[in-house]
Amino acid sequence: MGAMRAPTRLRYQLKYAGMPAGEETLTLEKKGEGYRMRLVADVALPLPKTRQEWESVMDARGIPLRYVERVEGRGTRVLDLEFLRDEGVVVGKDLVLPYVVDYHDPLSLILKLGRSEEATLTLPMVGGRVHATRLPDTELAFPWGQVPVKVYRLRPGVSYVYYDREGRPVKFVQKLGQHLFEAVLLEAFEGETESERRPGRKRRRRKR
Repeated sequence: MGAMRAPTRLRYQLKYAGMPAGEETLTLEKKGEGYRMRLVADVALPLPKTRQEWESVMDARGIPLRYVERVEGRGTRVLDLEFLRDEGVVVGKDLVLPYVVDYHDPLSLILKLGRSEEATLTLPMVGGRVHATRLPDTELAFPWGQVPVKVYRLRPGVSYVYYDREGRPVKFVQKLGQHLFEAVLLEAFEGETESERRPGRKRRRRKR
């Protein structure tokens, strides 16, 4: 298995209880010596409808320097965290925590697992830990064919992330109550992102 390259943009179809529930886009690009990963989702189900924007700025190791999460629906919720390793603190609104380990956020976790070949991992997060267990490799069916994937199960809760051989997440599954919420890859684009591309230059599109 490889590691997802930057820049890459992935577009997903969302499903809730088997029904169409919107779309989301996940983008990875270089930022200085590190990375920026961004997720934008328009979620129709479960109600209320929301628009979600997540962004993680990471160092060269994929460890977050700043994480911002904005959710708009019935009101607006914003989470903004700075990971100040040299100062030894994690800072957010009404929050100051000691920086005692290299924390992850939801997006840096995606990048970390895509690069990992470990059987089990415990990843510190602000507010707790995520325990990841690798399950037997399998295959998933897509319109363009069968794709070999590695699978991680995440706890607490019941979540699964599936990665192709290039380390790209091709499917997410999370149990919400009695139903499954899924994000399934529709298209993958590699090359310059929108913010990097100069006017008039075309992007390379790769559908897998």
